[in-house]
Amino acid sequence: MKRLYITFCLSLLLPLYMLAGVTTYTFTSKTWASTVGATPCDGTSDGWLCDKEASEYATGRTAADGRLYSQGVGVKTGTSGAGATSVLSFDEVRRITVNFCQNSSDGRGTFHVQIGDNDPVSLTINKPAQSGQGVYNRDSVINFATPQTGKIKFWVDCTKNGIYINSITIRSANGGSSVFTMDTYQLVTDAAQLQDSDQVIFGVYKDGVNYIMGYYDEWESVNNIHAIKGRYSSDRMQVDADERAIYTVRIADLNGQTAYVFQDELRYEEAYLVASGGQTKNRLAVWTDVVDERTYGNYGFWDIRIENGGEAVITNLGNSKAKIIQYNANNNPTLFACYADRSQTPVCLYRRTEAIGDVEAIVAPMVNFGTTIETSGARTIQVNANRLTQDISASLKRGEVFSLSTATLDRDGDQLTISYSTAETGHYFDTLVLTSGDVRTEVLVMLNMERKMTIAEAVHSEDYATVYLTDVVVTKKFDNYIYVRDETGSMLLFDRGDGETGKRYGADLKAGDPLSGVTGRFINYFGVPEISPTAQFSVGQNTEVLPEQAGEAIDSVDVCRYLVLEQAVVDGWTSLTYNGREYAVSNKFKLSSFVTGVPTRTYVIVSYDYDIVTLYIIKQDTYPATALTDIHDADQPRVILRDGTLWVKTNQGIFTLTGALK
Repeated sequence: MKRLYITFCLSLLLPLYMLAGVTTYTFTSKTWASTVGATPCDGTSDGWLCDKEASEYATGRTAADGRLYSQGVGVKTGTSGAGATSVLSFDEVRRITVNFCQNSSDGRGTFHVQIGDNDPVSLTINKPAQSGQGVYNRDSVINFATPQTGKIKFWVDCTKNGIYINSITIRSANGGSSVFTMDTYQLVTDAAQLQDSDQVIFGVYKDGVNYIMGYYDEWESVNNIHAIKGRYSSDRMQVDADERAIYTVRIADLNGQTAYVFQDELRYEEAYLVASGGQTKNRLAVWTDVVDERTYGNYGFWDIRIENGGEAVITNLGNSKAKIIQYNANNNPTLFACYADRSQTPVCLYRRTEAIGDVEAIVAPMVNFGTTIETSGARTIQVNANRLTQDISASLKRGEVFSLSTATLDRDGDQLTISYSTAETGHYFDTLVLTSGDVRTEVLVMLNMERKMTIAEAVHSEDYATVYLTDVVVTKKFDNYIYVRDETGSMLLFDRGDGETGKRYGADLKAGDPLSGVTGRFINYFGVPEISPTAQFSVGQNTEVLPEQAGEAIDSVDVCRYLVLEQAVVDGWTSLTYNGREYAVSNKFKLSSFVTGVPTRTYVIVSYDYDIVTLYIIKQDTYPATALTDIHDADQPRVILRDGTLWVKTNQGIFTLTGALK
């Protein structure tokens, strides 16, 4: 009792602003109506009273990297001075953060704020240092050396184009709890983090694809589970809760192996995620049992392996051939299903982390730069804190590759930018240490630096490895097949498209287009080396691309090459003869007809069909006309009657009687 009494007395002696909280108001109309948390402000008990209306309100959108784009209340040059006054009075205000953007990269003006009877403070809004960034919402901070008390009044003077105010965040003695005290869903980076009865959300392990797995609904699909929109943090370490996407984890022992069961207890109670495709289908469903001894085996049990700092390889332990849960961006609508190999977009898991509550704490997300070829980069995280009496010190244990934007953060939390710089490949780790008095937390920082590969190097990659190619050129484009080459070899880009927009990365490509920045997952598909691009690549100035001359024979080393065959004779729709050898032919590129039975200059892409080297014919050129009188040293010419036409066959080719080489 004595210890508790002393602590209580000490807390009474502390200035109120030492225990400050955070209140964020987000504006929802041009009359400065707002919401705080999820509760609409009623304009009397909290919120703001409009002093002067703005010109418009833009709901905006969220960019692929999580940044807000043109969102907020618009103030233009004709409406300068628009603003509002808070209904509530705030005690000991230490900081005000304004989230704003411009409707072009050159919007300019001034944001003014006044607390009570204190002098107004101004924040100048200029053209951003980086061109084109003005349209994205960003934060600017006003600090008060001496905390101020009173109602908050603000107004915006716009001198050029437009300025949009999205939200105002107030740090004060009577502010609410920090945002981290809400339950969150954090990325699972190790299967050991999962505990029995955890609630999880299935996400997509790919930047820019903002979908999560919904619940099983026969109105949507009787065979698979539909995707729904999800809201990810910019670093994809966190996803917002959504009751339509929550599953409960059960951990079991299956024949001595740790196995996981995903129960949909929120909607169906005794229902479990199963792989129900048998030996022929790619299916994922929710059924009422986990074992089917006759057909599907242990189809409700799963193995979980975490790779690359968060990629979840979730494999079914039943009898169905399609076992691995993945996201299918190509289906319309997009969905989650099971597949026999890792051919689709990988998934990840987010685990519910309960509210920490009204205790001293510092919370920050793990920083995972992932796999990259960029020799430098940066990522900004939000460090949240609750009930601290001292500012937060930030440091790195190693500080060799990574660096911090500041060594001190506000005691109520702040943004922190972590940067890296290295030219060497490899895996890098460091520990971010955050301390405030006796309160301490550590956060892992990770980076996997890769290098660009030539095609000759890339074709020896492990299946499903992430590959970054050196510059290549397109030799043939057909549908979602993009054949490319560099000085070392040839391969296929199998363009599955962007899972967020559904658009293919190479939709408008043509032969001769040079590509840079090609990255994706590699697979040797039955002898065909291919990459499924996972990001948009750059396309250069189109140039002529010439075929390579075929050698004496064509075999597996020529797969994906663009070749020209001289004096090739197409025997029919399925074969041709070149240098006395017969090769399989496929009309992959859907030509209307072939020139058959006579030598032609034949252009092909070399591929495989059912383990057989197969030539995909691109086009054929007939040889130029030659007069019979120009034929010299003919070796035993023969006259041939074919299809009602007379031909002369010599050691120089087959000729019509008019001299045209067929």
